[in-house]
Amino acid sequence: MRVLVLGSTGLLGHAIMRQTEIQAIGLARSGADVSADISQTGVLSEVLQTTDPDLVINAAANVNLADCEANPEQAMLINAEPARILAKWSRAQERPFVQISTDHFFDTGGRKKHTEQDKIICLNQYAHSKYQAEQYASTAPKALILRTALLGIHPDGRGFANWAMQALTSRKPLTLFDDFYGSLIDTDDFTSAMLQMVRQGAHGIYNLAASEVASKQQFVHALAAHANINLDWATTGSVVGLMPRRARCLGLDVSRAEAVLGYSLPGLQAVTGRVVNAWRNSQ
Repeated sequence: MRVLVLGSTGLLGHAIMRQTEIQAIGLARSGADVSADISQTGVLSEVLQTTDPDLVINAAANVNLADCEANPEQAMLINAEPARILAKWSRAQERPFVQISTDHFFDTGGRKKHTEQDKIICLNQYAHSKYQAEQYASTAPKALILRTALLGIHPDGRGFANWAMQALTSRKPLTLFDDFYGSLIDTDDFTSAMLQMVRQGAHGIYNLAASEVASKQQFVHALAAHANINLDWATTGSVVGLMPRRARCLGLDVSRAEAVLGYSLPGLQAVTGRVVNAWRNSQ
């Protein structure tokens, strides 16, 4: 299966490109099989025509909240417009595509696991752009839209997992939020589950994340435990007051995805254990 991977050099794209069961074609601004800026008019449509993929996975996004807030039009061009073009391609070719969405849609409920039907709220331009992408993608019957929260170890050191492990191993000052909840899943487990859902013909909106909800504070403490680090120096903080404003209660109910997959998605201990092992292997 020929798979065009948008954002192939990013956190998720890097994990997808390692999969041996697919013929992955990477697309990114640079350092990819196809180097192109998909925010430019006509570029993505041309790439779709020349590569002729069986499946497209849109893992390209600007996840920098401050940048999206300062440049809302550019955020829409990067985070939403490609989904419109891919939906049009999917309808015309009758081929599937996967839209990687977000969990930044919920601000109440504490540790609640939000379902795909729960009311959403967009508190910033990033959330607005990702929600617009969902609306575009939903016009394609074969689109699979996955709400998630991802982390993994990337070679260039980007992302929350790299930051956390570097801080833990170097005993850097840490302030950990005890009021910011999510269902973080590692990119390898996510990628495996995503491809299985594609093979089974899943379509529509699904939550695909960890099976447990944890605060960022709990998550980092779990990383420390797996790394045999006594995290006795961290202080507790709050996400309230951070700008741009962001949703805080991002837990996801993954029961619908688990029903399709036929197995339970990993919980906090499994995810943090895999991340620590990946970190060790990268050193």
